[in-house]
Amino acid sequence: MAKPVGFDQKILLHQLDFTANEARRSEKNEMYEKLDDFLLADIKGQKSRKNAITMLMKIWYLVKGEERNLQTKAFDIILDSSEKERVLLHYTMTILAYPFVKELVQEMGKLFKLQDEVTSQQIGRVMKNSYGDRRRVEVATSAVLMSLKSWGIITPGDSKQTYVMGEKIKIASSSMKQWLAEAIIRSSEGTSITIEMLNAQPGFFSFDYQISSSDLCKDTFEVNRQGLDMIMVEMV
Repeated sequence: MAKPVGFDQKILLHQLDFTANEARRSEKNEMYEKLDDFLLADIKGQKSRKNAITMLMKIWYLVKGEERNLQTKAFDIILDSSEKERVLLHYTMTILAYPFVKELVQEMGKLFKLQDEVTSQQIGRVMKNSYGDRRRVEVATSAVLMSLKSWGIITPGDSKQTYVMGEKIKIASSSMKQWLAEAIIRSSEGTSITIEMLNAQPGFFSFDYQISSSDLCKDTFEVNRQGLDMIMVEMV
């Protein structure tokens, strides 16, 4: 059985800003109506607009399980976040909502460790190997790349269909670092992670951050030293 893809349309930052802002205070049916009205300026086709609404709702409204805690905290810190810091919130919530996006940016981050430019063909091959050689995977890969480009995560390279890293976004606030640490741990396969791995996530290649044990609130995280140089971080 083919793995689900789901992400099939370019999503813009101002659409995510609007969705996050309204999601804090709107009922479900009201959200659909508000998004439909708001997106009319960007998307004329009813089917395309409906697809975008489905994606935006999945990212910021229809959040399930333990990730609801992250959603609630994101609602609190987004009000005092800068425009660039909000990119991290939108980016991470998108990764949590769509495993396809998470896998794509992880692969892209790994490639950027080896080379300055990444081609869309390289990413396309990786995603087809994982999700199958089908048209839906091609559409989703293109949609993610276009979204990342519009968010400033990647920018066009010198050659056609190549990308380079965008200007790194500095993450300095304690609240944002704690939120990011929780998001990384909750999205990982285990319940704990070394602090070294926390700071070396390939999927977050576009963000400049350094999380230390002193950044982590004891009410949320448990930090343990194992051996001489290994520090483990776990959710309380």
